[in-house]
Amino acid sequence: MDDLISEFLMETAESLDVIDSELVRFENNPEDRAILDNIFRLLHTIKGTCGFLGLPRLEAVAHAGETLLGKFRDGELSVTPPMVTLVLQAIDQIKVVLDSLEQSGVEPAGDDAELIARLEDAAMGRLAEQPAEEAQQQPENWDSDLGRELRPGEVSLADLEAAFNGAEAEVETGAEPSAADAAPAPVEHIGVGEFDPDLGRELRPGEVSAAELEAAFADAEADPAVAPPAVAEVITKDMSREEALQTAMAELKGADEQVAGEGGVKVMATVRVGVDVLEALMTTVSELVLTRNQLMQTVRGLEDDDLKGPLQRLSAVTGELQDGVMKTRMQPIGDAWRKLPRIIRDVSTDLGKKIELVMDGNETELDRQVLELIKDPLTHMVRNSADHGLEMPADRLKAGKSEKGTIKLSAYHEGGHIIIAISDDGMGLNTARIGEKALEKGLTTHDELERMTDQQIHRFIFAPGFSTAEKVTNLSGRGVGMDVVRTNIEQIGGVIDVTSTAGKGSHFSIKIPLTLAIVSALIVGCDEQRFAIPQLAVRELVRVGAGSEHTVENLNGARVMRLRDRLMPLVDLHDVLGVGEAYNGNKDETGFVVVLDAGGRNVGLVVDNVLDTEEIVVKPLSDSLRGVHAYSGATILGDGSVIMILDPNGLAGEIVTAMEEDASEGVGSAKAAEMANTQRLLLVRAGGAEPKAVPLALVTRLEEFDPSTIESTNGRLVVQYRGRLMPIVPIGSEIRTVEGQRQPVLVFAENHTSIGLAVDEIVDVVEERVDLQMSSDKPGVIGSAIIKGKATDVVDIAWYLDQSRAGNIQRRSSNRRRRILLVDADAFARRMIAPLLAAAGYDVTPTGGMHEVLAIAEAGEKFDAMVGDPSALSRIRQEGLWPDLPTLAVTDWPEDAQAEGLTAVLPRSDRGALIAALDSVSQEEKVA
Repeated sequence: MDDLISEFLMETAESLDVIDSELVRFENNPEDRAILDNIFRLLHTIKGTCGFLGLPRLEAVAHAGETLLGKFRDGELSVTPPMVTLVLQAIDQIKVVLDSLEQSGVEPAGDDAELIARLEDAAMGRLAEQPAEEAQQQPENWDSDLGRELRPGEVSLADLEAAFNGAEAEVETGAEPSAADAAPAPVEHIGVGEFDPDLGRELRPGEVSAAELEAAFADAEADPAVAPPAVAEVITKDMSREEALQTAMAELKGADEQVAGEGGVKVMATVRVGVDVLEALMTTVSELVLTRNQLMQTVRGLEDDDLKGPLQRLSAVTGELQDGVMKTRMQPIGDAWRKLPRIIRDVSTDLGKKIELVMDGNETELDRQVLELIKDPLTHMVRNSADHGLEMPADRLKAGKSEKGTIKLSAYHEGGHIIIAISDDGMGLNTARIGEKALEKGLTTHDELERMTDQQIHRFIFAPGFSTAEKVTNLSGRGVGMDVVRTNIEQIGGVIDVTSTAGKGSHFSIKIPLTLAIVSALIVGCDEQRFAIPQLAVRELVRVGAGSEHTVENLNGARVMRLRDRLMPLVDLHDVLGVGEAYNGNKDETGFVVVLDAGGRNVGLVVDNVLDTEEIVVKPLSDSLRGVHAYSGATILGDGSVIMILDPNGLAGEIVTAMEEDASEGVGSAKAAEMANTQRLLLVRAGGAEPKAVPLALVTRLEEFDPSTIESTNGRLVVQYRGRLMPIVPIGSEIRTVEGQRQPVLVFAENHTSIGLAVDEIVDVVEERVDLQMSSDKPGVIGSAIIKGKATDVVDIAWYLDQSRAGNIQRRSSNRRRRILLVDADAFARRMIAPLLAAAGYDVTPTGGMHEVLAIAEAGEKFDAMVGDPSALSRIRQEGLWPDLPTLAVTDWPEDAQAEGLTAVLPRSDRGALIAALDSVSQEEKVA
């Protein structure tokens, strides 16, 4: 391809992007003459350059667009959305032709007559959509060329041209002209209605083609009495094609830099360097950084001061060179945002919404490679906000909002990464609808969904194929958008998170590295091997074991650590790699936990040592390792060692596998016996200063509500919770609120029904063996036990369930409540399971031993199923009592239980599994 054409394509592409965004600004600010002048200047230069290069099709479209803009500039036409849309269509058509020109090297054949005609009609004051009969009803003295009526005494352009064409020229010379000289030169005449390639349209009546005019002027003899042409005109006429193009390019660049108005799109003056040259330079600098690191590692243990001085200087110069090369790769994020105003305009037009796009931080710079990778995700997210997030104008007015919705983009540096935020003031995410869709797709269960926070539910929108749209449109509904967005962002080492408030809008936050070439990393050790973790993902380091208040615990086969009163899941790098022995949590041994940000949640990585921090050059993984999700790349350290770079998101996925492996290995019988009777308890204060304990397995979620949102209806306290009214029952005589503080509430949920237990304060979570030393006749209290060295009342959840009247809402249509025989020698366990079954709509008869069971059997009681301790249920089977009843055993160690003769063995902590199993077996109407 001609070098001139290549340069023209690059310059024109940038100018068209500027015109795109500036036209949208001009539409919103039609009085800003500076914006219009810049648009006109850019399009005029493009048209002129097309003429120099012999690109008539492009020139014709650009000329028609320029004519319409000229009418705006002269004040002859008002700026309207349909007019701006026509100019944008002309810009789009120019882009299409430029794409073909870039591919083939020649201007493609094609007919743009229809678009040019509409542009010319608009310039004349009538749009193409106008009915034909209206267009024909023009005043008698209407001039189509001027687009208005002729004023008194004016002559139409057509009459003027005809007069000039028919006039004879008078030449004052010393001699009479010869007949040959007087005869006009033969000219090939283009008839009326024929297409003129110079104008890009058909000739109107009375018009003369440009070719005819040029031929006439070329053959005419000069008048000696007329002054010679200006020097500038002669120079321009004699300029070569290349010189003329360079002049046009300089004008084009100058126009780009003169974007007027605050907030305009600025195109910086640059020197063009091939990307391959920059990539080669970056590779060389990367190798220099590796060599610098290797020298620093070698000299670190030496005492040679003469060598340390020059090495420090070399290190400083290398750092400066690295920064300089990095700057050549850096581009403002505004380059990725440039097309967004046009996209928002098109979307708002298609959807009938009024949308304002606010962009803050356009000058924030990041690596060109990263910029290219986030363009498409950003575009999709902005489209999503416009389509899904913002309401229709009428709906916004009903909600007390302004008719125009706002989408805001912001970008800023934070440490060694960039934060990009996309927010809107729309309706927010529909939590209930997202939850329903997640259930439909099998992404979660009812029991898991009830335990999730709103933010956890919102993350389902990033699942593959997830969409809540009712129908598929050109903007949404296919379910491939946000999944691709998350995948693309995570591939470059970034994370994305979402927060949303119903009725107020949504906020997406993207955290990405500044560059993918050289990053800061934490070097850790595991079983005499070293690994790198990008510092972007490291939140903090915690020492565990000897001399530390933090310890590694095992709960239900899962490793966790309590960090600032929150339980954080852990994964041991030994388990992931399958080498050495994992840290066993021994308080006499020291271990280290690297707290990682993995997809917006904290995950702890247990390692042997934390060695150093170092700038590393990221090398891609080979194809054979791409399926190993724990790694994201490799690097070479200063001592020449090749080590793997760990992927925090991949490590988070290993947690589930590690938990499953721990569970399958089991534990010793002594430890099982010790932990079988321990319970995780939530300690609270309510109705007094004394602590109270609630079994944590029964609590679905911990919430805080604004006291003003708690209402009273029919003598009961309720709060609007996830689209439903949830009853609130206080522990104590009343809810005691503190001004400026939110009300903590324990949420209990089962079978789509939720109730809230209001407390004064949530104190702690403990795991202890509960030994009820005193029973209680006090309503709402099971009894008292010593917990953490203090006498503590254990709350009777069943009593509060009755108080909330949750049992009035039943799932079953049957008039007879199915009866369950609950058998467990542990009184505490009975008091915990009974409320669950009662809330699920079952009639529960709790028993503590065989003597009670025998008495019930002698009385002829009938049941639908039995639930309880495996050993007790097996004893009942041996006695031959209720032989046909389904028997569901619940235990803390289901893998160790003997399942012979039992319908199922279930974990005591899995409430959802127990209720689901009962629902399944109770479908058979068997009554003993």
